[in-house]
Amino acid sequence: MDYTRHSYRTDPTVPRFDDSAPLVIFDGHCVLCSDGVQWMLARDPDGTSRFAAVQDPIPRAIYRHYALDPDTFDTFMVLQGGVPYTRWAGALAAARTMPAPWRWLGQLGRIVPGFIGDPIYDWVQRHRIRWFGKREVCFRPDETSARRFLAREPLAG
Repeated sequence: MDYTRHSYRTDPTVPRFDDSAPLVIFDGHCVLCSDGVQWMLARDPDGTSRFAAVQDPIPRAIYRHYALDPDTFDTFMVLQGGVPYTRWAGALAAARTMPAPWRWLGQLGRIVPGFIGDPIYDWVQRHRIRWFGKREVCFRPDETSARRFLAREPLAG
């Protein structure tokens, strides 16, 4: 997996998109994931981070670029500064996009190494649909939050 900063920009299979702000990619069918995004929006309504469901074309291309299968959705991703953060690191990166005290928890969580955090993340991820359910229709934001979501279509040019 190529973790070179902004490597997706040179991948012809990834459409151009605005990557100037952190992008949280989530499973729009998963109730836990969708509710997590709504929780973030409620606690940071004026934030700059953006969101996108992995079911949309641009996130799907980003996942494939990083050798992740968007159909099995093993992890959500935070794409920040051109670098992908997944699993436990992704959860902490998402917290760091929030205002205090959530940002502080994202910083503090770094004391838990990935070899401990990743298995916990994976366990919840494996059971999330059974525990929390699945939406038949992909989650979409209301008009107030829509500005925080990545456009479903790529940028022209």
